[in-house]
Amino acid sequence: MPPPSPGPDGPAADTARTAPRRLPVVPLPQPGESLFSWTDHLAAHYEVDRTPIMEWLGLKPATAHAARLARHTAELPLASAVPLHAATGLDPTLLRDMTLFGIVKESTGRLHRHPDFPWAPEETWAFCPQCLRPPARWPLWWYQSWAVICPKHQCYTASFCPNCGSPFSPSILRGDAPGRCPGFLPRAEDPVRLPPPARRRTKRRRCGRPLWEIETLPVTDPTVHSVHNRLLRLDTKEPASSKDLQQWYDDLRILRLLLEDPGPLRVQIFTSTDTALQERFTAEEEPLGWSDADSVISWRRSDSGFLHPMRRTSPNVSTWQRDPVTAAAKLSVIGSVLDSQDAAAAIRHVFSVPRPAALRDFDNQLPSYMHRASPALRKLLERALEPQALAQLPEP
Repeated sequence: MPPPSPGPDGPAADTARTAPRRLPVVPLPQPGESLFSWTDHLAAHYEVDRTPIMEWLGLKPATAHAARLARHTAELPLASAVPLHAATGLDPTLLRDMTLFGIVKESTGRLHRHPDFPWAPEETWAFCPQCLRPPARWPLWWYQSWAVICPKHQCYTASFCPNCGSPFSPSILRGDAPGRCPGFLPRAEDPVRLPPPARRRTKRRRCGRPLWEIETLPVTDPTVHSVHNRLLRLDTKEPASSKDLQQWYDDLRILRLLLEDPGPLRVQIFTSTDTALQERFTAEEEPLGWSDADSVISWRRSDSGFLHPMRRTSPNVSTWQRDPVTAAAKLSVIGSVLDSQDAAAAIRHVFSVPRPAALRDFDNQLPSYMHRASPALRKLLERALEPQALAQLPEP
């Protein structure tokens, strides 16, 4: 049964959007489900696509309706939460729990520029292929940059299609092909070569690979399991989250930031026995990279010592891809250091500082959690930051 029509365009339609009629049937969200996933599920229930269901929910879909829904999944403005509540009758707590940052009076803008949340929400999502078997529902925590393993299937997550290299985002999933990769296959001819004036370029073919058929390796690193479980506890805001756990989380974020590219830290020793993680690390001092001419994905070494995938978007242009396995390798190193009996000694043993970071590397503003570094990390920061950046931190 389709939802009631919101009526014609014009003032009457605007009034309908601000005070939508109640939908006759509203499936409840699954525990931990994202607003994006639940809205798409609601659209499938009423056998319509995403745009009309967003219209009826009062979410004001623009031309880029998927981007707007992704923004609402990050933070839901009060002006959108009120009509959404009126149309569905869902408790505001349920609406809040489907978003990363809850219901806000006004949107803060593009969150990927926020110093504490550079990962959300317009970045690529990670996903567990087995969890995307139709009918697919995806949890909110897949938005998190640390979503590297699936606790249910004990495997690494993925973030791009190995067939065509397209990054995964619910915003590009097609309603007419749910669960299949919506990316385009590379053209057979050189994309730079222009067709003759009288001839149109051939239409690009979509990949269409079932996302649930992508194979990911099992997780065998116990440190990755331990770190991921603690991060899940923090994400669910369990009352058991102690001060020690919060300090551990701040320190983890600091080390992750310092291992990003370009970053001041390089890993000298990598001891994980997990085969998948071993393949993401190289101790080579010189920049290392290799590629397959027939593949859209190549692997290149970052300053930290880990290999990152690069997607070829044209013959001479490649862009960084998010890779959960590389992220897991970094979490393995960080977790081992923070859980050691002498964290300061472990830090000196594992990390070197080839180049201290300048303030401009942090967009001229250190993130707030760096001000809360533990004493062991403070000594590292004194080596890893240039004087101008170090001066922003409070005195120990």
